[in-house]
Amino acid sequence: MALDAPGVPLPLATEAREPAQPSTTSTTGTTGTTSTTSTCNSPRMSDPSRRAPRRQVQARVPLTHDSLAARGKLEAGSPDAAAAGRLLEMQRATSRARATLLSQAAVFWVDRDDPDQADDRAEADLAVAIALRTTTSRATRLLNDAHLAVDLLPETFALLAHGDMPSEWFDKVLRGARDLTVTQRAEFDEIVASWDIASIPADRFSDELRLLRSWYDAEGARTRAEDLRDVVLERSPCDDGTATLRITGPVPEIHAIAQHLDAAARAIQAQQRHAVEHDPGRTPEGGAPIPFDLDGAVARDGSAMSLAELRYAIITRTALGTDGVEVPRPAHRINVVVPVLTLMGLSDAPATYDGVVPLPADMARSLAAAEPIWHRVLTDPTSGEFLPLPADRYRPTAEMVEHLRLRDPVCAVPSCTRSTSSDAENDHIEEFDHVHPERGGPTSIANLHRLHWGHHDDKTRRRIDPERTSDGSTTWSIGTSPRVRISVSPRRDLISPIVARALVDSWDRYQWTLELDALERTGFADRFLREGGPEDPFLDDEAPPPLEFEEYGDPPF
Repeated sequence: MALDAPGVPLPLATEAREPAQPSTTSTTGTTGTTSTTSTCNSPRMSDPSRRAPRRQVQARVPLTHDSLAARGKLEAGSPDAAAAGRLLEMQRATSRARATLLSQAAVFWVDRDDPDQADDRAEADLAVAIALRTTTSRATRLLNDAHLAVDLLPETFALLAHGDMPSEWFDKVLRGARDLTVTQRAEFDEIVASWDIASIPADRFSDELRLLRSWYDAEGARTRAEDLRDVVLERSPCDDGTATLRITGPVPEIHAIAQHLDAAARAIQAQQRHAVEHDPGRTPEGGAPIPFDLDGAVARDGSAMSLAELRYAIITRTALGTDGVEVPRPAHRINVVVPVLTLMGLSDAPATYDGVVPLPADMARSLAAAEPIWHRVLTDPTSGEFLPLPADRYRPTAEMVEHLRLRDPVCAVPSCTRSTSSDAENDHIEEFDHVHPERGGPTSIANLHRLHWGHHDDKTRRRIDPERTSDGSTTWSIGTSPRVRISVSPRRDLISPIVARALVDSWDRYQWTLELDALERTGFADRFLREGGPEDPFLDDEAPPPLEFEEYGDPPF
């Protein structure tokens, strides 16, 4: 796993780290998840007397600047050959920087299998996340990779640190080694390090690594498909108002779901076509209902829904069974915050779904039109700050909680991305004094925020300590003996200041137009121009020709 800026060292590490002895556990998992499994619980234990085959993996010619130019059929000494040489050196520098990052991060490793060190793990993850300006989940993956690389794969890590192994290749090594046993991993590390990593081409490395890994897969190292069952919500990278629900599981199970869904969609589509063909003049209000015509579009348009539309409708409109387990109602409503000018159609400023996900203006207007009840939320037009409601008791009012959720749609702890729609609690930054409430810790917006319950527990145990300042920002100290301190500005509505500035600019232009109209009506503008007017070279007969914009298209005004 590589962070966005792999060359940034952690400023927090101040001590050298000795490679750890091989542990009795091996790390398994997929992207975004990490779990640990005892080697004795592997699906099938490998025979320790069997060793993976060792092949001689050697380049025909050592990779140098000259041989690189020859491989790329570049003329020796040409600018292209020099540029290729610089790219090679940049690749080696990137690898060394990646090794530095992993080495520094490994200092923060805390055993993931020791339940007594859960607090230390959370504290280390948070400190690393803040230092690298990333999320806690990415920091966790970085620490897992750092431990695996520095402590458990020392020989291949040395190639990365020397610059011989590209960072991309090392990622493949990490993926290949994660779910191996201790013995297999040591052998895997030794074999890969014996290859001519500094000179072999990328396709040769990938083929040899795949072949070596297949040997261990045959020995039972592969994780069972049943252990990888998961459902993950993924946001669109381009903020187009869409999201993806990814379901992972054994091929037969996923294939069976897909077949059942496809068969259901085809059956409903056939019934819709039959209904339309036998009663083409049917309206949504008359005749027998068309099956699954949820929005009346089939009756209105006279055509059945597509299979893609029906598959989606079946999934989203079907009740999920829970085998008799009662599912509690959501503790909070999901807020779609829409600027009032967007609702009126006077602006296309985006809305936000649950305080985080941007929504296009037309989607926001459509959602708002379907809701019978709207809640007005006031914000400061210049700063975008949500205007608070007063309270003077320990438990915040429902209105205050909704206000906090607008301001903290995710946990207020820096780098935490957990939503506060669920599994979150209201927290007094300055502790509420239950015996003498008047002595401090008021129940007010200025002294409250929303925290994921785990981080709320960390705050109670003084693992993290927030302090709210007079300007509304919060300074966080991480660690019982603080490792990191960071100040975070209050979250605001980003759209309000933009819309306010646009309105002011529009009003100024309107006032200027009125003044010009008044000058023209009184004849002052014509008289001013006749008597000399402004000294403008473009009004002169000898003015230079207008600028040409052919190369860049239309003029930028």
